[in-house]
Amino acid sequence: MKEKLVTIVVLPYSKAQMLKVRLEEQDIECEMEDINLMEDAAAAVKVRILDKDIWNALPILEEFLGKRPDLKKKETRNDDHILVPVDFSPVSTLTCKLAFNIASHLQVKLIFMHCYINPVIHSVPYADVYVYDSTLLTRMDDSEKNANNKFKEFISKLSNDIGKEKWRQVETEYIIKPGYADEDILAYAHENNSRLIVMGTGGNSELTVGSVTVDVIYNAKVPVLVIPDKMPEKELNDFNKVLYATNFDEKDFSAIEKLISILRPFDVKVYCVHVGKEEGSEWNKARLEGMKDVLKSKYAEKDFECRLLVGDNLLDEIDRFIDQENIDIISLTTHKRNMISRIFNPSVAKKMVFHVSTPLLVFHD
Repeated sequence: MKEKLVTIVVLPYSKAQMLKVRLEEQDIECEMEDINLMEDAAAAVKVRILDKDIWNALPILEEFLGKRPDLKKKETRNDDHILVPVDFSPVSTLTCKLAFNIASHLQVKLIFMHCYINPVIHSVPYADVYVYDSTLLTRMDDSEKNANNKFKEFISKLSNDIGKEKWRQVETEYIIKPGYADEDILAYAHENNSRLIVMGTGGNSELTVGSVTVDVIYNAKVPVLVIPDKMPEKELNDFNKVLYATNFDEKDFSAIEKLISILRPFDVKVYCVHVGKEEGSEWNKARLEGMKDVLKSKYAEKDFECRLLVGDNLLDEIDRFIDQENIDIISLTTHKRNMISRIFNPSVAKKMVFHVSTPLLVFHD
């Protein structure tokens, strides 16, 4: 039977060339095929190998994109970019437009990533022996073509909505690959030290919203901006007020520094808000005043206000504050939690994702 070439990933040309070298170092024959995802865009390239080499190539691909255990975080950012996962849902368009707006203001690259289900990657070889399935390659081709066609259609419509002239002002790259979305988003962001991940929720319940989004929130080492599906479409200049929810954590100032680095081009007011009980209010007020003094001295150009909200229900109090002050973005720091506590005692960040319709910017300790 004649061996067939199969596509394992779509990458920008420079990255595809590097992957080709790595594959050929392991005696895996590799071809590259240009595809025209977008007019005037940087070349996107299919990386294609023989079907017999799939199982040997996948670990190399995963390592290349950063999907490997115990990976040490890079301290430098050589390729400053924002990462935007794309799943073609209604909120995906809203998310991509906002991400484009942020990238435009920060003058950084925008990388769109789409992961699709592939019958080879999502099958389990029996007893580690690959059993040939006569329909497998056909289904692989169908999955790849469907993903590429949907992606091309999505990006074409997005660029038309934004406007061709504005679109050309931001450098964009595209990654289309088979795999598991949450793992691949985290791996790429970690390996490449993304400045920010921007992604949507969609749906209307914890069962349908965001299993991928929540996994990324918990496990990312870079900031994550979560866009709710019911958020009205806005330009970034329309975001004037940001709430940072503080619990007087030692990581607050580090998170606020990252927040300011994202907000620096914009004229926004930052509210540092703590929700506490009446009996500790004087001590909490004193800590907020101290926090305000530090922030004012460090970021003199920014408008800060520190507020104490007294109440027993954190989400209710924050909801009221959001309505009263017309808050545009909520931000907070979340901590790693073990699986048991994640199931029985959901974090504030997860509750926020499902509780409000305001964008949520999550930092990590």
